[in-house]
Amino acid sequence: MKYFSDSFYYVRYSILRKIICETYRQFNWRVWLFSVLFIFLWFLHQFVSLFFRLMDEIFHRNHLKIKIKQPVFIIANPRSGTTFLHRLMALDEERFTYTKYAHTFFMTSSFVQFYYIFRCIDRRILRGIISKTLNALDDKFWGGWDDVHAMGFNKAEEDELVFAQMMMSVGVMIPFPYFDKIHDNKFLDKEPEAVRKSVMDFYESCVKRFVFRAGKDKTYLAKNVMTTGRFKSLMERFPDAKIIYIARHPYDSVPSFASMFTAMYKLPDMHPAKRAWAQLGIDFYKYSKEMRKSIPENQFLELKYDDLLADPQGVVKKIYSHFNWRPSEKFIERLSHEHARSKNYKRAHEYSLEQYGFTKQEIYSELGDIMDEFVFDKEF
Repeated sequence: MKYFSDSFYYVRYSILRKIICETYRQFNWRVWLFSVLFIFLWFLHQFVSLFFRLMDEIFHRNHLKIKIKQPVFIIANPRSGTTFLHRLMALDEERFTYTKYAHTFFMTSSFVQFYYIFRCIDRRILRGIISKTLNALDDKFWGGWDDVHAMGFNKAEEDELVFAQMMMSVGVMIPFPYFDKIHDNKFLDKEPEAVRKSVMDFYESCVKRFVFRAGKDKTYLAKNVMTTGRFKSLMERFPDAKIIYIARHPYDSVPSFASMFTAMYKLPDMHPAKRAWAQLGIDFYKYSKEMRKSIPENQFLELKYDDLLADPQGVVKKIYSHFNWRPSEKFIERLSHEHARSKNYKRAHEYSLEQYGFTKQEIYSELGDIMDEFVFDKEF
């Protein structure tokens, strides 16, 4: 029996059940302890999230009237510059509203209000004590990720946690070294229609609740690398959405993606879970090519990762020109400042395809048409 609408609460518990079963089937003390902690924190998050959503129903009922018009989604294979571009475009605060990492834990109007109140108290009464504490926590918890994916409670971030709380994100598999065993949350577009509808009902509700308090007169700007597997569902739910797609050379993106999501465990080369993460990266490339053909030209723009790194300001101006947006003087000034800072950016790591059970010849045999489309060198 359902007690709530999917827009209020939805979780695909069958995936949680599979995670628990697989954890105990392949018993390992470290994995077992991680699973206990993960399940405790996940249910705690569910409880707090329900509390904030209930507060919305009491104090922010008008979120139901919000219309999400022409949202902008930055999509790419993981490790392809989406975070960099998202944070550049987020500098246009007059045009866009976007989630910070803290928001993504509880994407509700009530939590955004709570966030603003605490920020105000911190600035006016506590002289920045809370901000300094959060910055210290950022350094402690996320400092090691700065050269991989800079994270922080106050940084612009993707909204993938919304899907994670539904168990419909591959991100929930990071603590578990058996990614090759569970497949139901990799491609939403390939799941049953009822599941797709429920997931998108909940996601749209989260976006509406967030936008209602964070900027209902602004355009919702999101980046999400896992949305490649939700291309179809996203466009069906937001048919006027604008999509920015970034393409990076598969020889770099695929192993970088697999390395990032298997870092918790020192898995041996050729491990099935490592190969499964790499295979997902390959499958994302294939599916993105299929879906890119279905989006109207005036709603879609392709970019190359190397062009973004070489001239970030020029790429952002290209985006604005393509979508007929007029940048404000304040935004141009902020963008120029950030452009100057980004000139010192260097890639910190190089990864080998062979670590994940692939060769360049195999990647080219699967993705040769895409590599030729973007003029990526096959290098063998």
